[in-house]
Amino acid sequence: MDLFVPGLFFIYGLCFGSFLNVVIYRLPIGMPIAKGRSLCPRCGHTLSAADLVPLFSFLFLRGRCRYCAAPISWRYPGVEALTGLAFGCCGAMYGLTLYAALLCAYCCALILAWFIDLDHTYIPDRVHLIIVGLAVLSLFTGPRLFWGERLAGLGPALFMLLLSFVTGGGIGGGDIKLMAASGLLLGWRLTLPAFFLAYLLAALRYLPAYLAKKIPPGFEVPMAPCLALALMAMALFGPQLLGLYWNLALGL
Repeated sequence: MDLFVPGLFFIYGLCFGSFLNVVIYRLPIGMPIAKGRSLCPRCGHTLSAADLVPLFSFLFLRGRCRYCAAPISWRYPGVEALTGLAFGCCGAMYGLTLYAALLCAYCCALILAWFIDLDHTYIPDRVHLIIVGLAVLSLFTGPRLFWGERLAGLGPALFMLLLSFVTGGGIGGGDIKLMAASGLLLGWRLTLPAFFLAYLLAALRYLPAYLAKKIPPGFEVPMAPCLALALMAMALFGPQLLGLYWNLALGL
């Protein structure tokens, strides 16, 4: 397999992941995204270009600030590596195409939803609007989806909305919007399996802690990480994952 294109996408992904770290930190607190230099959150020192090389600066500095020696959160290289891996998979699956670039942008939106929800238990509406914009652009590139398939992709979101009414707000509005926007982009054939996969991941993550009574009453489960991971998996490897599932199911 030619690794040039996936490798190129991976490098670009690392750079975009570094930018996503800035957005994840600044957007929820209202800081300008494109203005101002990056600072150490502990000592406030302005970081130089050598401190901001994606992933490698963290490894070179051994996970500590160059100026105050405070530990750097694994979140930062983790987001960079995750974005690089997602971009690399886009390049491997679709090559140097507009659809690969579109999926890279979709993965960026999902990663923003993932970590902002993890930190603040909400998803900014501009993330959903980005995905809706990508759904419009996908009309001109990538797999052809009829409008009926896209509108049917709203089904999981409508089901979540119904559950939210029944449970008195047990499902966050941001999660519903994320599924709705993704349904318009991916269609029901990928969104529906992603819905079930997300709740399976959430059950594996939180059910043991709930049964062990380690989750306090009133704890809001951040669903965006599970939704984002499931949607990303289906967007990149949907047919392969569904084929594997049916082979295993029929084999049983």
